[in-house]
Amino acid sequence: MRSILLALVLSLLLNGNVTAEQLSKSPFIPDDVYDQFSQLSKEHKIKFCGFKNYKPKNNIINKDLPPRIYGYNSRMDNDKNVEGIYARDVFRAYSHAINFVMVNENDEIKEILFNKLYIWAKNKALTKTKQCYRNSAKNSILEECEGEWSDPEGQDLAPIKDATVTLEIIMGLNYIYNLNFADYKINDSRHKDINAWFKPFYKRIKRANKFYWGNSAGWYFPNIALRHNSNKKYKSLVKKLVKGADKWILEDGSIRDRTTRGDRALWYHHTGLGEAFMILEIANAAKVKLPKNFEKKLIKAVELFHDSFLDNSKIEPWAKKRHNSQASNRVQKFTLNLDSISFNGSWFHIMQYRYPEHRTSRFLNSHMSNRSQSLKGDEVTGIGMGCVYNALANQ
Repeated sequence: MRSILLALVLSLLLNGNVTAEQLSKSPFIPDDVYDQFSQLSKEHKIKFCGFKNYKPKNNIINKDLPPRIYGYNSRMDNDKNVEGIYARDVFRAYSHAINFVMVNENDEIKEILFNKLYIWAKNKALTKTKQCYRNSAKNSILEECEGEWSDPEGQDLAPIKDATVTLEIIMGLNYIYNLNFADYKINDSRHKDINAWFKPFYKRIKRANKFYWGNSAGWYFPNIALRHNSNKKYKSLVKKLVKGADKWILEDGSIRDRTTRGDRALWYHHTGLGEAFMILEIANAAKVKLPKNFEKKLIKAVELFHDSFLDNSKIEPWAKKRHNSQASNRVQKFTLNLDSISFNGSWFHIMQYRYPEHRTSRFLNSHMSNRSQSLKGDEVTGIGMGCVYNALANQ
């Protein structure tokens, strides 16, 4: 009897420790931020999340996710020739719809979207995309997927791009599921099918090791999320992520291997900022202390974006290095319409919330509207971080 009691106590202690490792409701949004957002009125959230007169794009969502994505080249400028590319549109429309539910609390739409996940799970959507990564310490990229950018112009077929986009979509849906549906109708058998669909993809996710920009910060985001969702320890992983990012945000305001991308330098600098601000919030959520000059360098990188957006020549000293890119000739391929950007766009709003008096925050506030695509959803995580931070920045 005594041994049974000891085993029971040990089990309770272990379970208690496991549960305690979930440092926040979401690994991407600190609890204090999420709690403040939850207390805002529905009307305020609808206005500043851009959902006034919004209706879900069911015509796009109901195209459903394809069996696979196939055909990207290294430069990823051949969208029209990529099989299953519409999956990105489906995911974007779906993420906007679920973030609308987060704001509007519409149970009918929530049920429709939950069932849509179930349908995709039953159809094994995207499972036919070629696997290029594995979750192992060595040889994490499969041999048949190596060799991207063998053509200096990036026109070579790159199955690793197909695999990456597929995982971005799947993990985005996974983040959405865990934030919005994990405690929804918990006895519903559809949960089992949805999780069974997600699970094989976890083995396709490259293990987070050496930090780099892109691929959700060198695969740190999905690895952190998987540990978070499994109630496993991950604070040390966040510390490694922050340390890596600190080394890759440089003293001059440039971002390593991003700001040097030729005619796309401003775009890649923007995506670097998107990941850097995500890292800022992941650290805040996990209560990890930032390195001494992290925020100072981050703000300098923001200012470089701001100045280069207004005058492309400002980024030329770095862009002319042409890392995996074409010459810029002092002109950047970057939209003048900030409202149209959703990919890695959450930083526009996190910046305004964290640093409201900064000149770039004021610039963003005056040059972006409530129609901004980055409010409805970020294509990196799917969850409405732009919505949350913009609503709080404008209270």
